[in-house]
Formats: sequence, C-alpha cells, structure tokens
Amino acid sequence: MIIMLVADDRTLKKRFSSYFSPLGYSVVQYSHPLKALDNISDIAPDILLCNAMDYPRHWKLVLKELRSIRERDDAMAILTVPADFEAEEADKAAFLGVNLLYPERLETLEDFRALDSRISRYITHPDQSRAFTWIPDTESRVSFLFKHPREFRLVTGYFTELSPAGGMFRPDDPEETMDLHSGAEIKNASMKAGESLLSLNARVIKNSGTLSLAFTDFSGDDFFHLLEEMNLHVSAV
Repeated sequence: MIIMLVADDRTLKKRFSSYFSPLGYSVVQYSHPLKALDNISDIAPDILLCNAMDYPRHWKLVLKELRSIRERDDAMAILTVPADFEAEEADKAAFLGVNLLYPERLETLEDFRALDSRISRYITHPDQSRAFTWIPDTESRVSFLFKHPREFRLVTGYFTELSPAGGMFRPDDPEETMDLHSGAEIKNASMKAGESLLSLNARVIKNSGTLSLAFTDFSGDDFFHLLEEMNLHVSAV
C-alpha cells in the first residue's frame, strides 16, 4: 500500500518511511504539486497527505484529482493545516472528500503514533493483508545483493515474497546474514526484477534465517520500475 506525500518539506518522506515502512507501507513524495497531479493516477495512492500551507491554491486540485480515481471510502485523504485554518476552507476540504484535517506538526514519534491511530480508523495496515504480494517462481526469480553493513562482504540471494513495501529475502548462505538484527540498515543494494535493475536501501525488520526487509528508499524512478514489474505478476499493487 502506498502513501503519497505532497509537501515542500524534503525531509518528510524520511520521517514517514521510518515509521510507516515497517508497517508495510511504501512512501513517495512530490514537492511540486503539478508533478503530483501528473502522476497521481498512475500511483493511485491508498493514503494521500497534502500540505495546505505549502500549496494554498493547489491542494484543492490535488484532492479533486485523487477523488476522480478513488472514492472517499477507498483511499484516505489527509490535509495538514494550521491551527487557524478557516472554516470556509475546511468546508471546501470536506466537499472534496478529505477524511482528516491534521495539525501541521509531524516531527516526533508521538506525532506519528497519533497520526497512525487516526489512519487505522480508515485503513487496514498492509502487514495485515497479503493482497499485494508477489511470490516469484524459479522463472521470475528476483535476485538481491548487497554489502554486509559492517563486514562489507558481498551477500547474495533472492526474494521469496515481494511487495512495494518490502519482502522476504533468502540469502544463498544464511551464515553471511545471521548477525544482522532488527533495525540494521542495508545501503545501496541491487535488485534484479524482470528486466529492471534497481538500486535501493532497506532495513531489517526480522531475522529468522530469512530476512524480513522494509524498503526505505529507491534511487531515481526505481520505485516506479518495481511497481511496473509487479503489475506483470499480480493483479494489483
């Protein structure tokens, strides 16, 4: 499931990913509202968060475009607003299908826990659903390699399950990864999915011989390349 951020704060995606990626969400961000408008139909986010203060004229266009492709009960729209947000503007937000007006502060762990609590009233966490999981077979094997974060030796293997948020990685030699514990960061990894060679960062969620990984960042447009490849193998992502 995908959270789409439309906000000028360039660090917002990192904060969102730190909290929501382990829950199974993928996070994308646009700092230019017109680019968000161009891509929203392709991404079809499950959650859209738009900052009304950053884009006082464009937030209505972004929300209108979301509702043209996904209904209010199908995708959650969050509008971050200041404390003095005008009642007339709040009425417009309600008319455009905004689910939640939220204070502008999204800094601390408590801020994100509070937001998550509100989101859970509308959205079931993706880690509670396997609807968007790709189980690669031998013919569509998804290879993955990275350098061990401390030993810098090369680790190779493949994914047995894959979603836009992360997956289950089976190393060719389990001893190479037995010392990677929850929270370990994997930088500049490479994934071969179909015809796409992707560069990404990930975080270890659990190590039981097989690594449960959450994707935290992709290079360039590689996240969209992953979505395109998954569209070839599952009914929807």
